Amino acid sequence: MAIPAELRPLIAQVRQQHPQLKDVPDEEVAELIMQAMAAQRGPDLPQNPDEADISKMSAEECGAYGEQLMNTGQWQAAERCFFAALEKAELANDLDMQCKLVAALGRLCRVRGDFPQAMTLFKQALGLAERQGDQRVVALIYDQVGTTYRKQGHYAEAVEYYRKSLEIDEAMGNEVGMAVEYGNLGSVYTQQGDFDRAVEAHQKALALDLRLGEQKGAAQDYGNLGIVFRHQGRYDRAVEMYQRSLEIELRLGNQHGTALTYGNLGNVYLELGDLDAAQRMFEKSLEIFQQIGDEPNTATVCGNLAVMYSQKGEVSRALEYYDKLLKITERIGDRHTSANAYSNLGDLYRGLGDRVQARGHFEKAKALYEIVGDARNAQDAARALRDL
Repeated sequence: MAIPAELRPLIAQVRQQHPQLKDVPDEEVAELIMQAMAAQRGPDLPQNPDEADISKMSAEECGAYGEQLMNTGQWQAAERCFFAALEKAELANDLDMQCKLVAALGRLCRVRGDFPQAMTLFKQALGLAERQGDQRVVALIYDQVGTTYRKQGHYAEAVEYYRKSLEIDEAMGNEVGMAVEYGNLGSVYTQQGDFDRAVEAHQKALALDLRLGEQKGAAQDYGNLGIVFRHQGRYDRAVEMYQRSLEIELRLGNQHGTALTYGNLGNVYLELGDLDAAQRMFEKSLEIFQQIGDEPNTATVCGNLAVMYSQKGEVSRALEYYDKLLKITERIGDRHTSANAYSNLGDLYRGLGDRVQARGHFEKAKALYEIVGDARNAQDAARALRDL
């Protein structure tokens, strides 16, 4: 691509701030700068997608707008942007942009919970990346495939693809990418219950990010270590890690990361039985997500508050928050989170002795899990139905 004149002075500055980019071609550094600038411009784009004239946008601008819409839960509008951008890229015969947009559509399908379609799109993107011989992009797509498998509970396949991505990053000397993959492997090991390997992987990621000055990555690493310690019941260590993560997120002004960390702290207090502290953390998290327009995570925190109120014995408040969650997930098309909510509602009604309501909600959960391809949770819902 042709590098805009105004970006050339910035390339040297970015290399100085991020030594790991010293061997990356100028064109790729310029692209990273443009992506960062697009992210900063995000709030200046129309918040209402109906006001955006995507016909006048370039493929890159249209794709960046789609990313913004996807991240705030406006998934139907994001999909329109991605398809419009893809059409522009195809007309320009821009294989690199086509690859990125197909992968973006794959991520959109995954956050919606449509895992089979996500996998189809990632394999299509992988074919485009392999045609170009771009190993950096191949590694990124392997990472996305791994995450899709992890979300479905297919841990062996997730590890396989994360390791494929890691091998490419190691061969290319891409230490930022290596840190990401160590973190992803740590998350798989956590979900498998292999906590010692999880801690080892997250510590490798943290060591790399601290050495490279990747503060955002370090905050995520501390948060991931907090999750491992929480699962181990080492709550003091979990809180310590979350507090370190929170300090970085606040210093960076990263509202999204700050809200996630408040939510993680809420989960610790929930498990400790300190329901008032959990409520305070969840409410802080909810307030930020609502302010920044992040509907998917708003729904997640509503679910956490519903669980908290259920444990307090305030069933009506719990139902209120489940209702808020489901209104969001049904509006944005998040079938997987809807399935989780129906499963939790099944548990709630079963605990109340209302077998009819419990059955109805477990049946809804099972149907949605089957639609999105989450076999493990579909089996759990089927088991709950048999046990009623």
